[in-house]
Amino acid sequence: MKTINLFDLPYPQPDQMTAPPRMIRTITHDGRLDPLPFLHDLTLASHCGTVYEAWYNSTSAEICGSSLIRGRFSTDEGASWSAPFCMVGEAGQSEEHYVPADLFVHNGRLYALVTTMTGKNMTVDLQLFEQTPNPMAPWERMGKVSEGFICNTPPQRMSNGCYIVGAWMPKKEQTPAFPVVLVSDGENIDRTWNCHFLFDPLHPLAPRIRCPEISVLANGASVTAFVRNDEGPSYVFTSADYGKTWSEPAHHLAPIGNSKIFAGQLSDGRPYLIYNHDMGYFVRSLLVLAIGDKATGRFKKVYKLFSGYEEALGRGNIWFYPCACEQNGDLYVAATLQEPSGVRSAVMAKMPIQSL
Repeated sequence: MKTINLFDLPYPQPDQMTAPPRMIRTITHDGRLDPLPFLHDLTLASHCGTVYEAWYNSTSAEICGSSLIRGRFSTDEGASWSAPFCMVGEAGQSEEHYVPADLFVHNGRLYALVTTMTGKNMTVDLQLFEQTPNPMAPWERMGKVSEGFICNTPPQRMSNGCYIVGAWMPKKEQTPAFPVVLVSDGENIDRTWNCHFLFDPLHPLAPRIRCPEISVLANGASVTAFVRNDEGPSYVFTSADYGKTWSEPAHHLAPIGNSKIFAGQLSDGRPYLIYNHDMGYFVRSLLVLAIGDKATGRFKKVYKLFSGYEEALGRGNIWFYPCACEQNGDLYVAATLQEPSGVRSAVMAKMPIQSL
């Protein structure tokens, strides 16, 4: 299989990585104070000067009992946060699980794509929800936009006016798990989104990926897809036609661990990746940010965001499943923190874009 190099630098060792200048880190939702024990897979969005954060909670273990989408918001650049509120679902209802949510802004309104399930990896469909006028109230269900795909990153708007989002289907009986992209019908985000396969999952030579979480990076008609792989280097696919057709799979040479990858583009045009630096199989103790070059798309700098036990927070262990958004010249990066006790909290790092 072809291998590619995503970086234009000698890749630094963890002890050589520095934190972004002027970075501030906070706990935005403290799992030690929450009666709901399981928290995971955060999402962020900036809307009308407010930063919104959401995640899914389960009332027992992962996708056990009730699974619902909860959130908080900050109107003062992340200095303080609202009380937690329920966006989708309710505790005590166990027939339909909501896992996870992905926030995005369209035509001045805030939306979320949310996967519904009947159990872990037992997906039903992908639903669109819209924020209601009361920011603390449950969101309005707008309807189904796709079959039972899971999205772990928010949609990105492409230069042709369509939204694109990476999604994946868990293993279903004899059908292996596989990644796709979903593309909206232009501005009509409440209609069925078109599904494009990255590869034929039933082909005998197709990659076999246990958990193909996918993040895409759009730049004009070109789209790059980064796909998690639990049994070796992550996969990279490229498209030159807005995600309709895709290249053969390639491996990259960067030490990206087997966890969710988040790809995005800063307002100045530079691409970025947030991921767990590979420290060993399922060791997710180091979360990093790579900043790329606007012209070449290749990454030139790697920053350390969270690592092991953080003295300043008095917390630490595992930092994973990142997400990000930009507001007023700052990049906000949120992630799940899991402590040695198993308690999970939402954490955030905020940094000036000009310092990166």
